[in-house]
Amino acid sequence: MKQRHISATALVLAVTTSAWAAGIEPYPNAVQAESASITTRDQVVAELREAQRLGQMTSGEAGYPRATFGDEFGSTSTLGDSRQLRARIHAETIEAARLGLLGSGEGSPPIATAEQEKLITVAGNHAVDDFQSAQRTLRTAGK
Repeated sequence: MKQRHISATALVLAVTTSAWAAGIEPYPNAVQAESASITTRDQVVAELREAQRLGQMTSGEAGYPRATFGDEFGSTSTLGDSRQLRARIHAETIEAARLGLLGSGEGSPPIATAEQEKLITVAGNHAVDDFQSAQRTLRTAGK
């Protein structure tokens, strides 16, 4: 038994020593730390000031960037109000549920047809229109 133990230890030492001698790195590059950034503090401050000047940096609750979405024609619109986005999502979710597209449990989720997706988009557009008309009504009532 003692001879097997010594032989196994010698074999492990021989394999690891030959691996080190062959130049194999002990850790892959992905595990090793990345090199330090070459960007100076002044460059970072200049980039920050430029982003602030362009309006790309915001802070606070109202400082989130405006939500964007693409319609079925590929153009991109901007939603200026998060409440408007919530109204759209709520209406689209209700329409998807009405069409039986909200799956639950295990298994493949249902996939909407092009016609169903169009109905969902129309429901969201109607919700946004309703929201905007309600906002206009509130503004005119406040004047």
